[in-house]
Amino acid sequence: MRKLFYLGIFLLGFFQVKAQENRGTLIPAKIIQRTLMVGGSVSGSYRKINITSNGEPVSGHRQQFDMDAKVGYFFLHDFALGVRASVYHYKEKMDNQIPTQSTNLMAGPFARYFWDNGIFTEASATIGMNTRPNVPKTESAEFRGGVGYAIFINPKIAVEPALHFSYYQENRPAEGNRKITEFGPSLNVGLQVYLFRERKFKLVP
Repeated sequence: MRKLFYLGIFLLGFFQVKAQENRGTLIPAKIIQRTLMVGGSVSGSYRKINITSNGEPVSGHRQQFDMDAKVGYFFLHDFALGVRASVYHYKEKMDNQIPTQSTNLMAGPFARYFWDNGIFTEASATIGMNTRPNVPKTESAEFRGGVGYAIFINPKIAVEPALHFSYYQENRPAEGNRKITEFGPSLNVGLQVYLFRERKFKLVP
């Protein structure tokens, strides 16, 4: 009896995941054309930092929290373009130095493509400003690409774990035109809502 119960839950979840495909349409697409995508994601990280300046190595660590929001529109079946906005906040502690914190506000375009099995690829480019206490604001930019998987809990809402690789660049003219670059992976979990109009077909006798 317990096995049948678990099997029923599995099948129910499977049909809910598959329900987004071809719902109200005869076109074999994971996400149909003219669907609006709204949602976001959160992620956190802890990184060790090593800097060599004037031949003297300095080490420390950084705690970072990221919040991401997206609005996209599927101009074609499975293909969306939209706008992504991000807030990055981190606290950094280097050896023998006062802890610092910084906030990045960034925005820019993104593109996403869905495969029929629920896997999607996504790329984005954002620019913005970096704000630190008692320091002039600086310009920053980020280029990001990765892959994720949409787990539909109902036909219009999906939980989306994803792995991204990011390249970050920041220019600090007040520090002798210092240029900071970062590259690496990040794992985040997003929640997306897919708003689409269900099409109804009438059978002609």
